[in-house]
Amino acid sequence: MEIRIDRDKCVSGGVCAMFAPQVFDQDDEGMGVVDNSAPAEELAAAVRAVVWRCPGHAISVHEREAERGGSR
Repeated sequence: MEIRIDRDKCVSGGVCAMFAPQVFDQDDEGMGVVDNSAPAEELAAAVRAVVWRCPGHAISVHEREAERGGSR
């Protein structure tokens, strides 16, 4: 799973960091940042829930090729 935050859409609400602190944080300006090394399968549901809670609709989730069953 690859998570992206569109900084042009981020409204610095902190919802991502509040609901999935293992994956999201905020920088010095309050903008959301993501640690793409963190999202293990057990966090996938929390990450997807944050996508829908983000007030700026700035977060997107993309499945990596290996996760879709493709080969490397």
